[in-house]
Amino acid sequence: MAALLVVIIRALLPIINGVHTIVLGIKPVGQSSIICIEVRRHKGCPIKLQDGCEVKPGDPVIKLHFNNARINEKRRSSSSSGRRVFPRGFVSYSKEGLQLLATEVANGKYDGIVAVYGWTAFHAHARRLGFQGMDLPDSLRVKLARLHVTALMQSQSIPWFRRHVTSARPVQVKAVWLSRGELLRIHGSPS
Repeated sequence: MAALLVVIIRALLPIINGVHTIVLGIKPVGQSSIICIEVRRHKGCPIKLQDGCEVKPGDPVIKLHFNNARINEKRRSSSSSGRRVFPRGFVSYSKEGLQLLATEVANGKYDGIVAVYGWTAFHAHARRLGFQGMDLPDSLRVKLARLHVTALMQSQSIPWFRRHVTSARPVQVKAVWLSRGELLRIHGSPS
């Protein structure tokens, strides 16, 4: 039964992602970035980040999403050249996207943004990019996100993720946060 559910979700993923992108106004950062963004207001409890930044309910934030089509393109081009994409290349491509975003933020495109965040199974890799990981509550929304992320990663045929998914532990999705100041400090251009 679980295998059938995964097959159904895999078949529906392109449709789900397309609708999700349109409804939420998700836009790519640059032409070739693997990062997309959604500008929104923070919903939920106040969040205190390690650098002292406090994200309050209603504050403007940027939610990060992966551009799955671009990831597939990069995987195809790197596999033909013999380079490995996961996890090293993935972190490098993410860093490039964050540098583009930091440039746009520094140039005033997203004035007033307090922080950037995302929900990901790659939270350990996100720490290498300066993000602070946080546990998510055990809610229906988080369970659906975990199911979505699991199906997405299985559909990408990522060897690291395949080994993780076949273990007895469920995929752990965490929130990762980076304040505007830290985004500019870590990923902005030195000037």
